[in-house]
Amino acid sequence: MAAKLRDAFEARELTYPSNLLTIARLLLVPLTIFYLRRPDRRRRALLCMGLAMLTDALDGPIARRRGEVSRLGKVLDPIADKLVLNTTAVTLSQTRGFPWWITTMLLVRDAVILLAGLLVYRRTSSITPAQSTGKATTVALTAAVLLYTADGPRSGKPALYVALIPFALSLWQYGRRFVALMRHHNQSDAP
Repeated sequence: MAAKLRDAFEARELTYPSNLLTIARLLLVPLTIFYLRRPDRRRRALLCMGLAMLTDALDGPIARRRGEVSRLGKVLDPIADKLVLNTTAVTLSQTRGFPWWITTMLLVRDAVILLAGLLVYRRTSSITPAQSTGKATTVALTAAVLLYTADGPRSGKPALYVALIPFALSLWQYGRRFVALMRHHNQSDAP
């Protein structure tokens, strides 16, 4: 499988501006967590999170405009989104009253999506793009996380409950897509 993954990406994809933005988002994670753990540095945490959001908003349109939609970007972008949200949710659960049950649901959901994606790739050698509800979940959870960082549960909790709507829809949509991909693969393998 490692050789298969190595062959899936071209080294030049690392130089695409869109992928560099995604890598920058990944590099902002440790700094964001560092600032989140210090109550007197909340504004800096918000700035880092804002920059991460900006890279997320720009990387896709830049890739499409430049004709540089890449296999690396299709993998790296959702991983970066999940890493930013998951580490931030864990840190906010530890420091700002972000509900642990939601953090746990987020971690489990993303682990299942990652494992299902790896299974699909292993069987079909295709990288499936993010679903619309997954993107909506990322936007809604990011807004809730920003509000929790800025104002704690008072503003963050209502936004978080709204974010549960696309979150639940994404579970359903990803589950349906996974089952359809596996059925299609199994039918194509049938004699």
